[in-house]
Amino acid sequence: MISRIWASLLIVVVASTCLGSCDRESSSEAGLSPDGRHVVLRRGNGGDPQTLDPALADDSHALNVLADLYEGLVAINADADVIPGVAESWQISDDGQTYTFLLRSDARWSNGEPVRAANFLAGFRRTLDPATNSPFAFLLAPLKNAESIMQGSLPPSALGVAAPNDRTLIIQLQSPAPQLLPVLALPIAFPLSGEDDAGLTRFSNPESFVGNGPFILEDWRPGGVIRIRKNLEFHDSGEIDIDFVEYYPIIEPHSELNMFRAGELDITATVPGSQIAQLRESHAAELKIAPSLAIYYIAFDLSEAPFDNPELRQALSMAVDRDALVEVIGRGEQPAYGLVPDGVRAYSPTRFDWIGLDKQQRSKQAHRLYQQAGYSESRPLQLTLMYDAGDIHETVALALSSMWHSELGAVVELDKREWKYFLATRENRNDWQAMRFAWTGDFNHPSTFTGILHSESPQNLPGYESESYDALIAAAQASPDPEEQIRLLADAERVMLSDNPIVPLYFYVSKHLVSTSLTGYRNNALDQHPSRYISVKP
Repeated sequence: MISRIWASLLIVVVASTCLGSCDRESSSEAGLSPDGRHVVLRRGNGGDPQTLDPALADDSHALNVLADLYEGLVAINADADVIPGVAESWQISDDGQTYTFLLRSDARWSNGEPVRAANFLAGFRRTLDPATNSPFAFLLAPLKNAESIMQGSLPPSALGVAAPNDRTLIIQLQSPAPQLLPVLALPIAFPLSGEDDAGLTRFSNPESFVGNGPFILEDWRPGGVIRIRKNLEFHDSGEIDIDFVEYYPIIEPHSELNMFRAGELDITATVPGSQIAQLRESHAAELKIAPSLAIYYIAFDLSEAPFDNPELRQALSMAVDRDALVEVIGRGEQPAYGLVPDGVRAYSPTRFDWIGLDKQQRSKQAHRLYQQAGYSESRPLQLTLMYDAGDIHETVALALSSMWHSELGAVVELDKREWKYFLATRENRNDWQAMRFAWTGDFNHPSTFTGILHSESPQNLPGYESESYDALIAAAQASPDPEEQIRLLADAERVMLSDNPIVPLYFYVSKHLVSTSLTGYRNNALDQHPSRYISVKP
């Protein structure tokens, strides 16, 4: 999450209590400030953002806040559908390679300055500049010359985006990209204000912050509550019911649940899996569970033995009892036998070709592949599985260890890391053999999942390389026909599954507690809930 961008990565980390919830006076009544004069929305955020720089943000904690602080050419509504944002309208050429956007005349920065087409041009160039090192810049690859800019062979000024006047932005593409509009709603496509003298502090310092979204930054201290307030310069501010939003960086789901029960939170970032059954009875009206475009998987290091062997990788995948795993987790997740989850519009997900085998047949085939890879009871596979502390990651790791040992005889060493060390290790493939990770779709299109395993994707954790896979991804990107593009991506997914670079484990469901005093909150597959659409009942 990469991804939701919307990025995002769907990650819940090491257990602790909220560092910021104790340094601010809590509202005495849900939906009101302590003085009773302002409407306050208090949201659990699952952790503290590493940055609020739109070009650099790569975790869900940041992406949630950025959705409130900025608005792109297009935006996402309460149902996670694309709607006009700063652009009031747009036209697409017949060949699907030129988009012409007309910006609304009342778009303003929080300092009162108009939002100009040049601000978007500056934002695109900054995101794609290799010096920025944006983790999700690759999503803008369809833009003309974007890939050459990211590789450093062309300057950012060569980007195929033009701003002929303040209200017109023209985007030229290398090839048709039906997913372009949802991508333009992501932080990597947000405009860049002209306050260059503020430097990078413009994104985190309330005194220098300039945004163009429904809210503006009022307070943020590391590990503390992020407080934002309604932006009166926003074109739709009159329709926004919330005066202030407080994002609490609560990492531990049980702490978050206790705060919700105490009336100190209106929306939780998640729900403890162990409490789902009880909450279905005690908080039925407040518990919101819905399918989500996110997958939890195990990545192998394909660059060296033993996981350069596709037969071994398939044996380990087939040895996982996914039904038993999701039952142990007990949070409503769905077993995953492919990369792209259900719920992606107009896409029929591909699944492993062995999905029709019963449990005994799967076991027999897994044993055969394991032996063909050179392993046996007398010569067991020895592997290290790395995961981060917190949430259910240890439960999953223990379950996999048990399944691989009991089914195949593999000897699994578990390597638990604190979050910051886990992230650092993830970047160096030489330091791990197998690791758990998750990916959340950035938009409702299969390419947000298939793209992460392209050989040149920075999200390609296993280092998967397949000429056939890359060629199908490229053909899909070049096709102006949405139906053909979907078919080509399904073919690509089929190729990848036959190579087994990852072990898909389960597809997420979103789980939140939402106060009954709120209206406007709607379940959606992207699990995106901008604060501007939420209201408090009178």
